[in-house]
Amino acid sequence: MKARTLLTTLGLASLLALTACGGDAPAAEGLGEREGVETAAALGGADAQATFEELYAEAVEDGQTTVNVYTPLTATWPAVFEAFHERFPEITVEPLQIVGAELDTKVSQEQASGQRIADAVITGDAGAVALADRDHFSEFRPFNAEDLTSDPQFSLEEGTLTAVSASPRGFVYDTRQDVGVVPASWQDLLDPALKGKIAMTDPATDGGGMQWGDLVLNDDSLGQDYLEQLAGQEVVISSNTAECHNSVVQGRSYVCIMGAMGNYLTLAGDGAPVEIAYPVEGGNWATYWYAGVVDGAENARAAELFTTWLNTPEANEAKAEAGHGPVANAEGLDLAFESPADVPMLPRPDLADVAERQRTSQQVIAGIFG
Repeated sequence: MKARTLLTTLGLASLLALTACGGDAPAAEGLGEREGVETAAALGGADAQATFEELYAEAVEDGQTTVNVYTPLTATWPAVFEAFHERFPEITVEPLQIVGAELDTKVSQEQASGQRIADAVITGDAGAVALADRDHFSEFRPFNAEDLTSDPQFSLEEGTLTAVSASPRGFVYDTRQDVGVVPASWQDLLDPALKGKIAMTDPATDGGGMQWGDLVLNDDSLGQDYLEQLAGQEVVISSNTAECHNSVVQGRSYVCIMGAMGNYLTLAGDGAPVEIAYPVEGGNWATYWYAGVVDGAENARAAELFTTWLNTPEANEAKAEAGHGPVANAEGLDLAFESPADVPMLPRPDLADVAERQRTSQQVIAGIFG
């Protein structure tokens, strides 16, 4: 792996200042202006702005005007990609929707052949770690994410992954149905009234489902006994998260316990008869997303700029609209939902241990829900 020179850690402003009209300081030469957004605050302060100007200039001078990103987030993050382009108008993010085993295979094949298309990957913890463990990412530690890149819960010792968001999970339920209970905790799901009315993705195969199953299996207060009781509720296994939500919208299930905040906000915005509840009692969970700069990427500098920008105050604002909570530089951010950082969570392993622990848990979980 090739290591990039690390930048000096810079202080960040505590607030993304939004103005209803006028008053925006002129954008620095080269940086784009975003309507109603004060540039320095949007990027984390004057020093951070200066560093972004340097990173941007370096990328453009190298002829890097595109960032090819492999990610499952193409449908939910278009506003995020557009906000980046507005700030850095000479660089365009080109996302490719690719998920799970297909993502792993494609990146691995590109690395083996040397015919690289991807410059960066954004995916969930287990998939990101699996690629990082095979040296598919370069060492890169963004200057504005030091707390993350020094925390083993959110980083690898090699410095090849950067946490960029946390998507809260919860119970998305049908407001049209009255089954006598609105589940607000894990124990509520065991109520006899919910038997046959619970939808979930396969915790033995689906990425999010497997993450959830591993967290519950290894939780002292839940564990294998709880999973066995839940399986006894005749849960309906959905093929993916979207289908889990759709089963509720269509009235086939009462509750999807793999509810994702981004999907929920989209459905609610479209007028679907759904609400979401956080299972705070006993701990909630979230999908944490990680960015890695592909080792040997053609547009590595542009990919590093994009990865760094993803933890700025203005990027946090754009991600929040897609139902993704911040993992850094979130002071003063007004969310439409509770951030995972502010609610009790099921205990998570260190990032380096995620993939191996999930592989071990999978055998037990498959035996329960298989």
